[in-house]
Amino acid sequence: MLMRSESPPDGPLVRFAVLGPVQVWRGAGEVDPGSRQQRLILALLLARAGRPVGITDFVKLLWGERPPRSAVNIVHLHLGTLRRLFEPGLRPRAPGRWLVGDAAGYRMVVDADGLDLLRFRDLVRRARAADDPAQALTTYVAALHLSRGPCGGAPDLLSHPVADFEAVDNEYADVVGEATDLALRAGTARVVLPMLRRVATQRPLDEAVQARLLLTLSEAGQQAEAIALYQELRSRLSDDLGIDPGRELQEAYRTVLRHGAAEMPPPPLPDEGSSTGDFFVSPAQLPPDLPHFTGRRDSLRRALALIHGRTAAGALRIVVFEGIPGVGKTSLATHLAYRLTDEFPDGQLYADLRGLDRDAALAPGEVLHSFLHALGVRGPDIPSSELARSGLYRSILAERRVLIVLDNVRDADQVRPLLPGAPGNLVLVTSRHCLSGLAATHGAHVLALDVLPDDEARELVVSRVGAARALADRQALDEIVDRCAGLPLALAVVAARTLARPGHRMSAVARELRDAQGSLDGFDVGDPDSDLRAIFSWSYRGLSPSAARLFRLLALHPGPDYTLPAAASLAGLAVPKAGDVVDELLWSRLVTERRPGRYGTHDLIAAYARELLHETDSAAERDAAADRLLRYHRRAAYAANRYLNHEIDADPPAAHDGVVDENPQDAGEAVEWFAAEREVLKAVMRQANDRGRVYDAWQLELTVQGFYQRDGWWQEWATVVRECLDAAESAGDSNGAANMLRSLAGAHFSLGDSASALTLLERALVIFIELGNASRESLTLRNLGEVNFAVGDYDRSVTCHHEALRIAESLGEQVSQVDVLCRLADTRYELGDRAESFETLGRALAMSEKLANSSRRSECHLRRANLYLRERRYAESLADWTAADELSTAVGGRVLMVRAKLGLGDTAYALGDWHAARTAWLAALSLSNDADRRQQDAIRRRLTRLSLHTDSAA
Repeated sequence: MLMRSESPPDGPLVRFAVLGPVQVWRGAGEVDPGSRQQRLILALLLARAGRPVGITDFVKLLWGERPPRSAVNIVHLHLGTLRRLFEPGLRPRAPGRWLVGDAAGYRMVVDADGLDLLRFRDLVRRARAADDPAQALTTYVAALHLSRGPCGGAPDLLSHPVADFEAVDNEYADVVGEATDLALRAGTARVVLPMLRRVATQRPLDEAVQARLLLTLSEAGQQAEAIALYQELRSRLSDDLGIDPGRELQEAYRTVLRHGAAEMPPPPLPDEGSSTGDFFVSPAQLPPDLPHFTGRRDSLRRALALIHGRTAAGALRIVVFEGIPGVGKTSLATHLAYRLTDEFPDGQLYADLRGLDRDAALAPGEVLHSFLHALGVRGPDIPSSELARSGLYRSILAERRVLIVLDNVRDADQVRPLLPGAPGNLVLVTSRHCLSGLAATHGAHVLALDVLPDDEARELVVSRVGAARALADRQALDEIVDRCAGLPLALAVVAARTLARPGHRMSAVARELRDAQGSLDGFDVGDPDSDLRAIFSWSYRGLSPSAARLFRLLALHPGPDYTLPAAASLAGLAVPKAGDVVDELLWSRLVTERRPGRYGTHDLIAAYARELLHETDSAAERDAAADRLLRYHRRAAYAANRYLNHEIDADPPAAHDGVVDENPQDAGEAVEWFAAEREVLKAVMRQANDRGRVYDAWQLELTVQGFYQRDGWWQEWATVVRECLDAAESAGDSNGAANMLRSLAGAHFSLGDSASALTLLERALVIFIELGNASRESLTLRNLGEVNFAVGDYDRSVTCHHEALRIAESLGEQVSQVDVLCRLADTRYELGDRAESFETLGRALAMSEKLANSSRRSECHLRRANLYLRERRYAESLADWTAADELSTAVGGRVLMVRAKLGLGDTAYALGDWHAARTAWLAALSLSNDADRRQQDAIRRRLTRLSLHTDSAA
């Protein structure tokens, strides 16, 4: 890349490059410039290009204003290393050929043949002096090709700017500008485009550079990219600097648009008296833009990227905005259209296709008549058939750049005749319905709008109400945002109501919404165009009877989302039929698919459904549907729990007509089902208690508690059980109360409250004895034995365990026997009966293996591993921890897995294997439940202790 100079008599030629990362060649081979600091020192010397650099300059370059005491010595060491790099045989203190020092500092002895920067400057001088523009441009391009990136590769070596490096980069950028201006005048701008792109990337807010890039792209035939770049620049200037593009950039953009228009074939000359003489009418039909449009920044950016992306070049651009009623599709499309009007100088067409009402929806032929008239075609010249109108419409737009907005579209068939054929036009479509067919047949880009996030929702209210009033009560503002659930129309309605009553505080508005108790009464402004009930009703009225019924019944679902089997059970439908109905609701946007296979309804649309439900469906129909939903969850949870807990406490739920059975195929699917339904199950139990279905509620809790235990949802377990216990006691259900007392004790014990657990268990034991329920009596005694063990009352623990074991043996409950034996072994060990303890665990392990119960086998290995660890029998302990880890991983038991990882870490720590201990404890931490802070704190204490130990050892 660099020309060779004459080799000095005492060694090979050394050449340097600084227009990019520093490079050094000695003779024919490249040599490594060394460490980061050494590269920076050499880069500064080369950037000065023969001018001296003082020691203080080097020190400031490397360390800024806080150098170490040894800074000067380090610089001298690096300088000495560089001299020997250039001249390996140089003697200490001997004068060098390439790097020399004097009173002024250190400098490089180089010329244009040995340094790319000097060669660059030499070529630029020749280009500026050339009389022939073509020769000048060729020389400029040769100079520009010398650069490989920022001077010295500084951005990769430093986090702060350095004036010398910036000066070289500015010098290069100025030359790129000179070369670009010359190339544009010569019509050969493509030759400088790569260099100009690089400079523009490095200077994203330099409007002069960006303006040149726009013109160069346009001249090179990359019109779409130039337009997309301008839109991106305008957004960046607005977001980063709060300004609009300057005159130079705007003028360049107008030139780009004129250049693109000039490339289109001229329209044919009209015949005398023909209506085509009016074709130069430029329609401006867009409805008014919102004066306070806020939010949707991400959606706007995505839409602009799609419109101006490379894939848009050469094809008709269609962007479809879909979403639920009131989500702001029309507002966004209109606002976007106004932002794009400069790109479509031949006008804007707009039509509301009224697709929400099947009977009132406009036919494409009607819209075409209106559009042709707006484009200057006289009434007598508009064809009568839709096909002919569409053909004339496309012929006219083939010579135009027009933006078309099609609002409230019903389906793809309503849109297709209205699509231009020429790529210079843009079509924006809004619809509540799914228009995937338009994407498949015409390459439309579909953007599904969601509700506004909280920050943009607040911004909308503040922009309309005014900052002083809205922000005077942040708590009320937050409540309004929460009750509107991010729906732009609801937020706008509340803002309008607030403005209509200047004397009302925001807290009063929030109280009105609160007093409405989840209905739509708080959103009534007396305007049918913005009334939520009216807006939602357009979608509801278009539903089939089956879909309308399911929509109403979904208001009974208490959870955040639901599956197809749940919806089918709610309506008493077979799954295939329910699938068709849900598809219709999805198409209408009254229901959305929030995750694959899980559906939901916006809170305010659900409120509308609830009003319809009470107006349309009888109390008996509502109760029957709610009962089907409850039975579905009981049966599905029971089926899933069979894979997680062989000893299910709950009664098997009976089958019912209209209730779908859902059966996981293995433990993995069962865990996934519980994890996905966790919030729903909690809400279903609460609803069951509120409806007086107390037995079903506590039976469902017994089914779910195994999942809570397995994954460590202790606090949630306690909350759910407390609600079921209160309901059972209020209903006089002694059996339910006793089961919930025992379950609540388990949650409290897991949370570390052993005293409460003992009290609750004693109460449960009394009730079970009174009821004559021997199986539950045995389980409760086993629990009492475990809690007494935890508080150190080993004698009482042994007594409880022996009695629990006796009852379990009499009932033939082998799984229960394994559980008791495991806990009895721990108690025997604490009482000093170590041999008997290990023998008892051996019995438990043999029984669990015979039962092929992996969870119980894992439990046995965990307990024996812990005892081996206490005995300092580390090899045996590791073997049991490993076996437990493998078994718990196979069944997916998170609590068991965490215990196994902790044990592996504890044993490794005892053996002095710090790396293995840390690895195991970090694995335990990653598996632990965020809701169990007590366990996570214990793991972190282990890791802290390990860090202190390894630090002191180091």
